[in-house]
Amino acid sequence: MRTCDMFCRVIDNYGDAGVSWRLAQMLAKEYNWAVRLIIDDAAVLSAIVPTAQTKATPAVPGQVVVSDWLDDSTDTPFASWSGQAADVVIELFSCRLPDVYEAAIAKRVESSPCAVFALDYLTAEKYAEEGNGLPSPHPRYGYEKTFLFPGFSDKTCGINRERDLLQKFSGERRSSVRSRLFASFGADPSHPFTLYFFTYPEMPVEGFANLLAQDPRPVQVLAAPGLASARLKQALVNLQTRHISFVQAPMVAQDIFDDVLLSCDAALIRGEDSVLRAQLAGIPMIWTLYPQQEDTHLTKLAAFASLYAQSLPQAARRAWLEIEDYVNNGQVHEDVWKKWRDCFAALQSGATDWKKTLFSLPTLAESISKLAEKKLKF
Repeated sequence: MRTCDMFCRVIDNYGDAGVSWRLAQMLAKEYNWAVRLIIDDAAVLSAIVPTAQTKATPAVPGQVVVSDWLDDSTDTPFASWSGQAADVVIELFSCRLPDVYEAAIAKRVESSPCAVFALDYLTAEKYAEEGNGLPSPHPRYGYEKTFLFPGFSDKTCGINRERDLLQKFSGERRSSVRSRLFASFGADPSHPFTLYFFTYPEMPVEGFANLLAQDPRPVQVLAAPGLASARLKQALVNLQTRHISFVQAPMVAQDIFDDVLLSCDAALIRGEDSVLRAQLAGIPMIWTLYPQQEDTHLTKLAAFASLYAQSLPQAARRAWLEIEDYVNNGQVHEDVWKKWRDCFAALQSGATDWKKTLFSLPTLAESISKLAEKKLKF
């Protein structure tokens, strides 16, 4: 049994909290670690995982305890801390550990090893392969920290997925799950094409509504809560479209979110954790990224596209790249939605093949566990 303290400062709202919780759960359940997730915005986590309530209790094997990240200037940065560093310490998404915790690591390594990791965001960019596993000495205390980069090759530390996820995303479950979920949402489970819509307000939502309206094929939009969805609903009302139905989905827990994706035919979807789950579900997806300075999000998209779209037939690849360019860059391409729908069979085949690729990669929890054991036995 290993103890593990994970530190997360929520920047990307549900994405940071969601990735952190999934990883914590896998390390606890799959490797019997005693995991403590120290997070500075537990309310965001509880919105997607209602059972993840903060507790002032020690972590126990096979379970995750959530702790509020308190004032770094005190000797107790989170409740129930014994003052000792865990066997494994994970800094999530470039957050810095409290000074007193860094001092605790330095004290521990004087007599016993401590595996300290800095986990970055998932990316297909080359630096993930180049930087994964590289050590870095602490500038003050000198103990070693190892950088971990999730990615889409075995040269990275893999992707954040559960060992048994393939069964959950099996086609055998889809019909029954879809009927049950859609009935609870007020959606039509027999509709020929349901698009899950979950994006940022920065996307050209009204323009996308026009694209949907110009294609006569019916679409059922299942929309996640949010400003972008509200704008899409109003735009469709203004257009008075009859072949497009809009269904407002409620906020759902993280485990139900997987079933929502399994039930839909395609997804226009944002973020890191959500878009990865859509890929693991094996449905065609359109990825919207949060706009960043100097268009670094477009660099990230291009790196991913070089992998995701490389095996698609030429027409399907062009259709996917053009609609990605529209939703992320505002570039108008003629009949971009129509072309994407025309190529849907090829896009579905490509999504199925990509799903197989993802399930052949190591899991993030597996990579961390193996590397931690090497360091702790050193």
